[in-house]
Amino acid sequence: MKRQTLLIIGLVVIGFLLRLPSLQLGLWQDEASTYFDALPNDFETIINTVIYSELNPPGFYLIMHQWMQWFGSQEIIFKLPALFFGLLLIPSTYALGRLTGSREAGLIAATIATFTQDAVYYSQEARPYTLAALLCCWVIFLYCKAIAKTKYQTWYLVAFIICADILLYVQYTGLLLIGSLIIITLFLLCNRAVNIKIMPFAIAFGTIFLLFMPWLPIFLTHLYTGTPWTSKDSFLKALFDNISYTILEPRKAVFLCILLGLAVKIRGFLAQIKEANCKQNIFPEIYTFILGICFILLAVMQAILSYGGRYMFPFTPIAWAFHGSCFFALFQYLLNFINSRWAGQWYSFCRQVILVIIIALLVFANKYDFYFENINKSGIRALAKDWEVRKPDDKTMYILSPDFLASTFGYYFAKHPVPFYGFARWDKPEIFSPRDYAEIWSNPTLLKDTEQRIQQEIQKGYTQLALIQVSEPMGDAGKVKYSQINQFLARLKQKYSLLKKTDYPGQLQSVSLYLFDLINASK
Repeated sequence: MKRQTLLIIGLVVIGFLLRLPSLQLGLWQDEASTYFDALPNDFETIINTVIYSELNPPGFYLIMHQWMQWFGSQEIIFKLPALFFGLLLIPSTYALGRLTGSREAGLIAATIATFTQDAVYYSQEARPYTLAALLCCWVIFLYCKAIAKTKYQTWYLVAFIICADILLYVQYTGLLLIGSLIIITLFLLCNRAVNIKIMPFAIAFGTIFLLFMPWLPIFLTHLYTGTPWTSKDSFLKALFDNISYTILEPRKAVFLCILLGLAVKIRGFLAQIKEANCKQNIFPEIYTFILGICFILLAVMQAILSYGGRYMFPFTPIAWAFHGSCFFALFQYLLNFINSRWAGQWYSFCRQVILVIIIALLVFANKYDFYFENINKSGIRALAKDWEVRKPDDKTMYILSPDFLASTFGYYFAKHPVPFYGFARWDKPEIFSPRDYAEIWSNPTLLKDTEQRIQQEIQKGYTQLALIQVSEPMGDAGKVKYSQINQFLARLKQKYSLLKKTDYPGQLQSVSLYLFDLINASK
């Protein structure tokens, strides 16, 4: 036990060191949106801001508000809650994996949580993803403990209800997890190998949804709004992508190992089912079954909604624990085969060698170039530093194109207020909102309206226009006609003299600064 504890502590330390360099890469638009959502002075205003600007519940932003009140909003400090939740995910994934019958399965799951690229990335992004993943891990862990016959069953159910409702107020994808667990519960109730009573779980699920009811109208509004910039994929492609998302590189080899280990697990599961009776306690294969079915159900539901990627990340601890169980089943099968051929003298040695090979495969197959390159996530960070050195005159107005760049700009220019606007959302573009977003970009008079607004600013005395635009030409995304930014730039070049252009590269968002003379017309 002491050895396992030291190994988990070691993984947490390694995870911290692996995540540390990327904390210094600055913020980009999604994180800057978190800043403005959590910025208001009181909780009521924060909730109203989240209702307008996000497609998430307010839980994470209330936490970030209090964090900012205590410690400030400097870049690295601002990311620390996500880092803390990401590090806590490592021992939590170990505990979930260990439920499946062995400490080694938990260790493999914790290793994946430590080294996988997305776990590293989201641990330094000030968004709700690592908190949602942590809560998903706790919810299914407490559910698994609650179906077992122990004297603490009631307390596990109470903790399950609390964690589930916190999850629902942090990210809506938690509803998919609760729905999956309801389906699994109904299956278990019909299976003679597991004896669980329906009433405690009916009360638990009913309480969860009852506590979520006050937010239900807002959820329905957010659901109706959707993400207009998202292109819909076919169901099969989305399902394949969601399953692949949880499998580490090299995917083909890892997927084959998982399938072989799953075959071994299924054989053991069927054998246990034949021997089980309703008075027995839960056997570990049941937990592997719950994790595997839950993971598949979640991947299917996400595919139906055409969601994946970061929306799948909260469920990855479930997949990691399931994969760890399958890896260890294959690992144990190979050990038993070796032991039957070469007696016990090689057993301990081979056990250590195979486990080291599995962990090495999980660790060294991943690349971390993104996290160690000293390049800002957004080019706006370098632009802000350049601005502090040059200090342009106060007769310059700024337009962010597209307008979603404005949240990052607003964060980095918070101490140096300058007049800035968004194309296509002109007023207060730093508070991004998906509501009516496609309609704004589809407005046939958008270019004309923006040109008239620029003329109004010229009449106020502004002599220069600084256009901050994404460096690469944009195409339309989903229902949003982002291609209009290319037309906007062309119109400005045609009408005003271009004084200079400066490029600011970023890993996620490269931008270019175009400085126009608003007084002298283009030649």
